[in-house]
Amino acid sequence: MKTDEKKRWEGVNEMLGERSHTFGNHWSYNYRNDPKRLAFVLSRYKFAAKMGGSGRNVLELGSGEGIGAPILAEKALHYTGVDLDCEAIETAGGQFPSEKFTFLYDDFMGKTFGAFDLIVSLDVVEHIYPEHEAVYFETLASNLAPGGVAIVGTPNSTAAPYASEASNLGHVNLFTAERLQSTLGEYFHNVFSFGMNDEILHTGFAPMCHYLLCLICNRRSF
Repeated sequence: MKTDEKKRWEGVNEMLGERSHTFGNHWSYNYRNDPKRLAFVLSRYKFAAKMGGSGRNVLELGSGEGIGAPILAEKALHYTGVDLDCEAIETAGGQFPSEKFTFLYDDFMGKTFGAFDLIVSLDVVEHIYPEHEAVYFETLASNLAPGGVAIVGTPNSTAAPYASEASNLGHVNLFTAERLQSTLGEYFHNVFSFGMNDEILHTGFAPMCHYLLCLICNRRSF
């Protein structure tokens, strides 16, 4: 193994702790029954981590079992994940015992956990009822440090007819690309929109995107 690659893996092992790692119940089920979905989700986290850069304090709102935590934390100073699913947070905390990780069992809506350089929230807003979405976006803005960036990702409403029945049951607030961009624009001066189909990130025709991603920065005063 090349020296640089060996050092990189030594750093990853140190970050994760000297122990074996397994998926939690949710991602174990997905890996057995729909493994390609894991590749899609990890690609979203890779994009978020690349956009966030290195040496940053990272907050993930809706972190679940921490499937994206090692990607987001690899070049970060510290990673904090917050989720309302107690079992998922316990799983994540057990998987990542390093001091570089903090997992909080909490309802993050309307709360401030600090001033973070990078905030990531993937597959969350579609589960929040429209009458509460303003609190969600305000929470993003209130936790973002000046000069920080946030990444929001959600399925495209135009893809709903092709989603599974189980997926659609949990999606109570789907966005089009236009509505997501305009809504985020109420809270941030700069909104950069992308689309994803499977693992492919692009800026193509929005209605044909399965998944929407927005990079946002320069929060407005409210």
